[in-house]
Amino acid sequence: MIRMKNILVILTDQQRKDSLGCYGNPVCQTPNLDRLAESGVRFTRHYVANPICMPNRLSLFTGKNIRNHGLWTNGLLIPEQPTVAEHFRANGYQTASIGKIHFTPYGGDGGNLESENKWSGPDTPGTEWTGPYWGFEHVELTLGHTQPLAHYGEWFHNRGGTGHMLERHPVSGAMQSGMRNMPEDLHDSTFVAERAIEFLKDRKPDKPFFLVASFPDPHHPFDPPAETAARYASKAIIPPAGDLDDLDTRPEHYRQHFQGAWHRSGVGKAKHLDGISQEHTQELIRHTYAMVDLIDRNVGRLLDALDAENLRDDTIVVFTSDHGELLGDHGLWFKGPFFYEGLINTPLLIACPSTIAPGVSDALFSDLDLAPTLCELAGLAPMPFLDGLSQVPHLENRQASVRERCLIEYRTGYGESDCSAKVLVTDQHKYVRYQTGEEELTDLREDPKECINVAGDPAYQAIKSKLLADLLDEVLKTEQKGPEQISHA
Repeated sequence: MIRMKNILVILTDQQRKDSLGCYGNPVCQTPNLDRLAESGVRFTRHYVANPICMPNRLSLFTGKNIRNHGLWTNGLLIPEQPTVAEHFRANGYQTASIGKIHFTPYGGDGGNLESENKWSGPDTPGTEWTGPYWGFEHVELTLGHTQPLAHYGEWFHNRGGTGHMLERHPVSGAMQSGMRNMPEDLHDSTFVAERAIEFLKDRKPDKPFFLVASFPDPHHPFDPPAETAARYASKAIIPPAGDLDDLDTRPEHYRQHFQGAWHRSGVGKAKHLDGISQEHTQELIRHTYAMVDLIDRNVGRLLDALDAENLRDDTIVVFTSDHGELLGDHGLWFKGPFFYEGLINTPLLIACPSTIAPGVSDALFSDLDLAPTLCELAGLAPMPFLDGLSQVPHLENRQASVRERCLIEYRTGYGESDCSAKVLVTDQHKYVRYQTGEEELTDLREDPKECINVAGDPAYQAIKSKLLADLLDEVLKTEQKGPEQISHA
């Protein structure tokens, strides 16, 4: 195989696979990501290691399960540790991260740089700080979602951004939704593309690069610029899968979330006993399409910049998201321990010009696999103590199978509300085991919309027993491998 030199990872936040045209969405306009898919491999069964932001982002960049890197939920501050960016840097690469990286918490008082407190007080570091950070030599941050903080905040204000542009104006009164009277060219999606393009122009041409361009959207709140929202104001939507009745066979926290009562910090008072209205559902989905549309146009600018710099043939381009979004499926929204496909089965496109034939792959691919795969594609030795597997054998020969199952781990956090869950996804089944002893089993082949939990069905008991044993095997197989043993005693 010809080894590629440069790496460009394009990352989004909380984006569903089916929000892209290349994955079958006929409404949302994503021509640039669609052309990337046509030039590369489109994976249909790419699974997260965890269904929320911080843990899965660190799994993506370390190739480790959450219990091995230690960042098991949002809001934790852990010591900085080796990432794939550091591995590439140590091997002579320029490394940069533009946008949302989110390895450390927002808010809090832990001394970390990804904190709103660090960018809003009189003693905070100025935006002249650009790294190093977690293996990235150069960093330009966004914090939160279209918040005028950190490097994006300075960029926004320097280009004439004002406070009224950040205000969210309600449309139908839907939760966490509205429109901003902000020009598209001042949005943080534009910031990510523009600054990533500047990095490409200013890079050292004698060194390869590892660049991450990470868009904070389409994560809630659902509040695109008004001009972007107008593109979809009268468009049809793809209706969410399933309905409330599907929750009858699921654990109780599913119905609690449907009613707006469940949160990681505990169960409170129900906010909407009958769920989200059809009118509000349509608005939230249309605004999601608008945010994805704006991302896509900025991805197009970034891909065009690769062409303008004559870099496309020497660059591996990866597009993915840190996790998905429930987006109304079975009446549920956002994320958490609700292991439906819309949340855990995310988009993955890998384009390697002149090296890997384009096509579609239905092979299982875990987020843990991205780091070792990029290392092998670039001709680097693998990082030590990885839980992920290189998918290069499959990229070279689509008939070759790299993994038989994907492991997903979740912990709620928040003291007495803490609860663990482990999920095993195979070619046909998805099995969930909770710390409480509750179980879920979905036959993805027979029930692709995931309407029925068959964990209690007598016809599935033999399958469930095997999946439980396989889950234990997978957990044991991925126990912490490091640190290196230096003696017998």
